[in-house]
Amino acid sequence: MRKSIGIWYLLAAMAVAVVFLVAVVAGADREENRFANMQLSAARTMADAEEYIRQEMLSKGIEPEPEDLNKMLLIGPEFTELTSTPGSEDAKRTSLNPNFAAAMVRYYHEAGLKRGDVVAVGTSGSFPGLAIATIIAASQMGLRTRVIASLGASMHGATRVEYNIFDIILALKEGGFADFDLIAVSRGSANDQGGGVLEGMFYEGSAELSRQICADVAARTGAEFIQINNISDNIRHRFELFGDDVDLFVNVGGAAVNEGTSSVSLTLPAGLAMTFQNIPTTSDRGLVFEYLDRGIPIINLLNVKQLAADNGIKYDPVPMSKPGDGGVYSKTQYSIVLIIAGIVSTVAVLAFGMVMTVRRKP
Repeated sequence: MRKSIGIWYLLAAMAVAVVFLVAVVAGADREENRFANMQLSAARTMADAEEYIRQEMLSKGIEPEPEDLNKMLLIGPEFTELTSTPGSEDAKRTSLNPNFAAAMVRYYHEAGLKRGDVVAVGTSGSFPGLAIATIIAASQMGLRTRVIASLGASMHGATRVEYNIFDIILALKEGGFADFDLIAVSRGSANDQGGGVLEGMFYEGSAELSRQICADVAARTGAEFIQINNISDNIRHRFELFGDDVDLFVNVGGAAVNEGTSSVSLTLPAGLAMTFQNIPTTSDRGLVFEYLDRGIPIINLLNVKQLAADNGIKYDPVPMSKPGDGGVYSKTQYSIVLIIAGIVSTVAVLAFGMVMTVRRKP
C-alpha cells in the first residue's frame, strides 16, 4: 500500500511537469534576428548561384544523377576518379538548401565578426553546398575570405572531373555572387596526394589526374598548388598561407589537413565552436585545433543532420526549400517565470509525496 501511494505522487509530479512543459512551449515567442535581412539576402544569393552553376553544367551536357531528386546537378556521381570516401546522398542533398547561407550569417554574427574581419576557409569537395553557403555569407557580411580547396570528394559530392569543386567555387566569383581569394589548391584524398577510393579497381592514374587538374587551376588563378606529402608539414604550411590575422576558421568536409588525424576530431561539435577543452597536442592535429588552441573560433561543417536540426532547416526536402524557410531567421524566447514555476511545482509535489509516504510508515 505504501508503495502505491509513492507511485501516485510520482505520477502527479510527472503530470505537473508535463503541464508546465506544454505551457512553456505553447507560450514561447519567436523574435526575428536583427540580421534577418542579411540572412535572407545571403540565402537568395545562394539560390541564384546554384541556379547559375546548374545552367553552366547543363551547357556542358551534364545530366542529373538518379540521386539528385531536386535536379540541381550539384549531386555528383557515386564513384569517379575523385571519389575519396563514403558519403550520404541525403546529407549531400540537404547541404544544398540555400538557407544554409542564412545559417552561416548567423554563425558569423555569433562569433562576433564584423566587416573587414578575415575568414579562413578550408574545404574539400565533399559538400559543395556548404562551401557555397560559407563563401556567400562571408561576402554578404563584407568579410575578407581566403580559401584553400582540396579536390577530393566523398560520394555524391563534387565528384565530377569535368565540373569539380574548383569549378563550383570559381563560378561564384565569375557570376558575381561572392568575392574571395582562392589562395591555394591541393589534390585531397589520402594524405592530400589524390587518388580515388577505387584506384586500381575501376580507375587508373587518379592521382596524376588530380595533379593535372590542380596544376591547371593554379596556373589559371595564381593560387598555389600545395604538394606536401607529410601531413604535419602540410598543416603548418596552410596555417602560414592563411596568415596571422585570421579571425575565424571554417572547415567544410572532412579533409585530414583541416580536421586532423586524431579521433578527438569526432567529438568536435557541429557548427560554431568558440573554445574546446580536449585539444590534441600532436603536430597532425589539423587546422581546426591549431586555431582553437590560439583562441580563434572555428565553424565545423560536417555533420549535416545536426547542422540542419540546430538551425531549423528542413532535412532532405523535396522540392528544395525556398530562401526564408525554416527557423534560422529567428530565435525562440521561453518564459523564465513559467520554467521556474514548473520546477518549483514539480519539486513541491515530490516533496509533499515523500513527507506523506514517510508519515504512513508504522
